[in-house]
Amino acid sequence: MSAAKPVELTTEVIVRLDAEDAEREARLQSVDALAGAALWYARHSIAVFPLRPGAKVPRVGSRGFHDATTDLDVIRAWWQAEPRSNIGIPTGHGFDVIDVDGPVGVKSWARVIDDLPPVLGHVCTPRPGGNHLYVPATGRGNRAGILPGVDYRGRSGYVVAPPSRSEVGIYRWIIPLDLAAVTG
Repeated sequence: MSAAKPVELTTEVIVRLDAEDAEREARLQSVDALAGAALWYARHSIAVFPLRPGAKVPRVGSRGFHDATTDLDVIRAWWQAEPRSNIGIPTGHGFDVIDVDGPVGVKSWARVIDDLPPVLGHVCTPRPGGNHLYVPATGRGNRAGILPGVDYRGRSGYVVAPPSRSEVGIYRWIIPLDLAAVTG
């Protein structure tokens, strides 16, 4: 059996890949990217609520994840009032999230990766070494420090959803959320 022939990156291929990257970045930076994503989540039965622009905390005057909804009119009103609001999604319903923070968390995660529940989606957070692993909901609550650099977000918790932003970058799906497993 022969080894696979490496793909040659011609100038044409590189230019096309760069153009696709630039187009994706322009979409993510557009004024309506966050509102569009919030509505997309809601249309797929994932409740959302607004966070402060560039932050992980609920907007002033809100009740955080207690306000989460899939009502499209409510979501439109929230994001019309503040288009730069990040997106919060409650955990503990269709999924929980294993929150891996930084090099310490990545090292801890690597030691237990074979014992993890099935991963339904994977988000790269803006923090170096930051990952959110979406796993089936267990009915358990939140727990900080389940391992060094690893927290668990379950019932009565929430995470920041892509394409939310922080001062250092954008939350991005690495493995898209398995909607059938989450909402089916």
